[in-house]
Amino acid sequence: MLCGTNMSDVKISNRSAILRLLHESGAMSRKQIAARLKLTSATITVIINELIHECILAEGISIPNAGAAGRREVLVEISHEKYIALGLALGKGEVKFTAVNLYGERICEETFVLPDELTPRYFSDNVCRKMKRVIESHGFLEDYIVGLGIIICGVVDCANGIILDSDGLWEERNVPIVKMLRQEFSFPVVVANNVRSFANAYAFLKRDPKMQNMLFIRNEATMGAALVLDGRFYDGDRNLSAGIAHYTVEPNGRQCHCGKRGCLDTIASQDGMMVSLGEQFGKERTPLLYHQTKGDFSKVTFSMFLEAAYSGDQGAYEVLEKAQDIFARAVAFAIQLLDVQRVVFHGEMFRDSRFFDSWQRLLTEKTEGIYKENTYKVVPSKMQIELVAAPILAVNFFFNAGGHKNY
Repeated sequence: MLCGTNMSDVKISNRSAILRLLHESGAMSRKQIAARLKLTSATITVIINELIHECILAEGISIPNAGAAGRREVLVEISHEKYIALGLALGKGEVKFTAVNLYGERICEETFVLPDELTPRYFSDNVCRKMKRVIESHGFLEDYIVGLGIIICGVVDCANGIILDSDGLWEERNVPIVKMLRQEFSFPVVVANNVRSFANAYAFLKRDPKMQNMLFIRNEATMGAALVLDGRFYDGDRNLSAGIAHYTVEPNGRQCHCGKRGCLDTIASQDGMMVSLGEQFGKERTPLLYHQTKGDFSKVTFSMFLEAAYSGDQGAYEVLEKAQDIFARAVAFAIQLLDVQRVVFHGEMFRDSRFFDSWQRLLTEKTEGIYKENTYKVVPSKMQIELVAAPILAVNFFFNAGGHKNY
């Protein structure tokens, strides 16, 4: 059924467009904003004044008015003051709590230690109590908390605030985490899968318009991916889009934590490669690693594995070569199918220049040169998106709602 758009929706859309523009471009004059958004000066003036009154925007320096000699225009920008967003990154045995301003800059961070055996109710009760203590100790005012973002490894129904599968964090499925936490706090709460949240944080911090169509691939202990189309995350009908980690690439291969066999994750993730390396480990196949660890495989780290592979350990090199080749085939298929503008990689292995250089060559070969090197980007470690992804999730929802806490 077709629906019209009322004036309230138009105003929210315009407020959101102004916030997005200022986030991406930095301080601008009212005249510049009106020109970029193709809105009247009167409309811009009313909305800007409202946002300044609400302390979401602030006036800054003045610049000469290009159309009127001797007159100056005052720039407006998103305020660093007042408003903050909170985030919780859920993991096994701990929760990372972070607060950021509307620029995604960290204000504080803490780690809440939790028992390995956990229930959603125990988590909710204990984490809420610890959060309230931190909020009070830092003097954060709930009126100026734009929201709480929660990220978790697993399958999430973001629209309904439900964790469908926590990937082993707790046994229960279909946990209404947003509803549970909204009973404790007055500000909005939103939940999302961790990889999609990392992609969201990367795009937010980079402010790159080419992130409007992006495939984001995380490969660390396990593998995950997120797909952005026209600036929005594509979730799919079952919230399982971009699930390349569980492509079957080796029929009857090693069993995956998802229950299937031969998934890409079992071969090309860090954990998958380390399992394969363990099968090769010994004096004959991996002499450098064997000597370095005195024969104790438990002392082998992923960075040691990469170094050995590039330094002549035949067994290590063969594990890496197989993983890279199969991984590149899967990714090449995905990016040619989706035809995205950017492919972004997150993980320790991609920050190793030797790995990434060979990885780019593989992808270029397997996509027959359609995609050039500037298509592929690596998330730098200094961005620390693991820490800021959860609160930035809340900032994005706040911006999408035009600076209203009713998302």
